[in-house]
Amino acid sequence: MGAAADASEQTPDPLATEPLYASTLGTQYSMLEPENAMKWAAIHPAQSTYNFAPGDELVAFAEAHQMHIRGHNLCWDVYNPAWVNTLAATATPATMSAVLQDHINTVMTHYKGQVFAWDVVNEAVSDSQTGTGTVMKDSIWYNQPGIGLTGTGYVEQALQWAHAADPNALLFYNDYNIEDSGAKFNAVYAMVKDFVTRGVPINGVGIQMHLDTTGYPSSAGLTQNIQMLTALGLQVHITEMDVKIPVDSNGVATAAYLQAQAATYQRILTICLQNPGCTAFQTWGFTDAHSWIPSSYPGFGDALPFDVNYQPKPAFNSIIAALQTVPPVLNSAGIVNAASYAGGAVAPGELVTIFQANFGPGTLVGAQLNDSGLVSSNLSGTQVFFDGTAAPLIYALAGVVSAVVPYEVSGKQQTVVQYEYNGVASNNVTVPVAQSAPAIFTVNASGTGPGSVLNSDNTLNTVANPAAGGSYIVVFATGGGTVMDGATDGAIAPTTDLQTLPVTATIGGVTAPVLYAGAAPGEVNGVMQVNLTVPTGLSGAQPLIVTVGNVPSQSGVTVAVK
Repeated sequence: MGAAADASEQTPDPLATEPLYASTLGTQYSMLEPENAMKWAAIHPAQSTYNFAPGDELVAFAEAHQMHIRGHNLCWDVYNPAWVNTLAATATPATMSAVLQDHINTVMTHYKGQVFAWDVVNEAVSDSQTGTGTVMKDSIWYNQPGIGLTGTGYVEQALQWAHAADPNALLFYNDYNIEDSGAKFNAVYAMVKDFVTRGVPINGVGIQMHLDTTGYPSSAGLTQNIQMLTALGLQVHITEMDVKIPVDSNGVATAAYLQAQAATYQRILTICLQNPGCTAFQTWGFTDAHSWIPSSYPGFGDALPFDVNYQPKPAFNSIIAALQTVPPVLNSAGIVNAASYAGGAVAPGELVTIFQANFGPGTLVGAQLNDSGLVSSNLSGTQVFFDGTAAPLIYALAGVVSAVVPYEVSGKQQTVVQYEYNGVASNNVTVPVAQSAPAIFTVNASGTGPGSVLNSDNTLNTVANPAAGGSYIVVFATGGGTVMDGATDGAIAPTTDLQTLPVTATIGGVTAPVLYAGAAPGEVNGVMQVNLTVPTGLSGAQPLIVTVGNVPSQSGVTVAVK
């Protein structure tokens, strides 16, 4: 959570002269970006002169308050000092290339190890796009006179120079009007996709987000754009958000506009929080006492979360609300077999563990029976749905929950999974469905090692208490799929109910005849019990495999025999 801030490049310096400016910035935010102090005009005022003092002031403040520093920016067609524009009028591309390389190298070297991410190139893509390529904006770095490279070449070169100067810094391309679907986003996407494909050093895209309350961008468009960019392996930062609203001659906005502004902030932040690849949310300033909006948009103002007196506005409260109520984020890779922790397809009745469900009970809540005698599908407000069917829950805790896949998924190719806590729903994730996905529970609950196995005398099988050859053992597993007599979700299993698919087993690679394979009496439907005859001639800890249909259980599980 960040904000752009001013320092001694402004007169007077708010960081030094306004205690509330400094205290609000230092206590409310975890990231700081110099609004102007690292732009060319401030940091490189003459060809042979660099002025690092304002930037250093902000870096020192951020370090003192344990804040991340985000650099802005190294290459832009505006906010350049007069000497750069004068030089560009007569210089050759080779001269401009040398100037740009020197600037990037000098600035990044100065802040190496202090600035974690940079807007390397700012606003280089034209608002007017034709065809399927990427049309670049006319600029001194592109074609007036440019640095001697066509197309997106100068952006690529700037990224290469930046990476060479500080290989550990995250490198971003930053632009406006790419918040929603449209030709400009498509052009930026095509450029960065090409960079990623060819191995050009780029780590993310900054989406500026200078908004009003008219509903732009659409939630669907912003979500799609973030997901398209992060699918390339890039991060997305919301870099310059503010929401301008009409104000009267005294600079005062109506309560209705303040509420509409708050809703906009909450909507955009929630979308960012719902998408793991959106890793930073930053406002362009934080107080209406220091904002570019009134001078640039007469009749508008009040664009930031704190008012001119540094008091929190409805926008601030909506940001806090978004952080407190953000829907949990699911990832299909976090849905795994509860016995083996293997991901992939789920089977009807399989006990699964779901990781990364970031909202949930603060303490572990175990399985409970509801009024119908079934294992409850709601534990302290936690629910898991498969195609809209609430799954029985084994336990729930913030960050991890265990559920039984409903038998209704049988016969489907895939199922849609959603997590919910106290009425706040996650995103939907699609998971393949298989007839079986067998896995054996283990004593240490790690997915490997001694299996959850009982000897014929009902004692736990261990190396010190092995099963004799010719005796039978009882193996507990899950993921066996449907049973012949059908099963009710969440019901306690009857005395016997055979698996629909054939079940075989081996111990130490030798066939272990199956005496029974089906529901585990007294356990919730979905726990599979397999009774085996132990082959003779084996001793010690031996590999144990149970195969349902043609799918074997996980490797690394053992049973002790003698």
